[in-house]
Amino acid sequence: VIIHPFSIDEIKLILDHAKLPYRNFYALGFFTGMRTGEIVALKWDDIDLNNRDIHISRSMRMGIESTPKTANSFRSIEILDVLLPYLESQFKLTGNKKSYLFLTGNDTPIFDAKNIRDHDWKKLLKRLDIPYRPLYHMRHSFATLMIQNNEDILWVSYMLGHKSSKTTLERYAKYIKHKEKKRAQFLHQKFL
Repeated sequence: VIIHPFSIDEIKLILDHAKLPYRNFYALGFFTGMRTGEIVALKWDDIDLNNRDIHISRSMRMGIESTPKTANSFRSIEILDVLLPYLESQFKLTGNKKSYLFLTGNDTPIFDAKNIRDHDWKKLLKRLDIPYRPLYHMRHSFATLMIQNNEDILWVSYMLGHKSSKTTLERYAKYIKHKEKKRAQFLHQKFL
């Protein structure tokens, strides 16, 4: 798998210029690391704005609702502060429907992230002069940004729904920043 994450500046540009409801969809991808099929399958019953978590128990592809990719993919993830305004915005659009978060203009489920890719994503990236990457790279961008900024690898792995942190490390270890510093300084106090 070739990973070409979006930079934080590209993410900001995308979110600043995307139209509703696509903007909210992209924010979910960039700020949770959820798989695109998991985002499409989200229902308002899965969102707890008061306790600030999202329960992930299904995925949707080509109109077929199924379970997430692995047993670890059943999870409740944290709603980060940066994501909250986007969820509140989406609630104003579809919250009263008591259905899926993302609906078509006819109030039917989107059914597949390909619809978003074809109706908005490709055009948006082209308009912003950002090299094309699949929607799934929102997930990779979340993982790499969190790891580059020293977030706990166990937390990142859980947010992604990986089987273990080993999976996360195998995929994203090259994004860990290695600071130029003397190692094992704590030993100096006792032994030097």
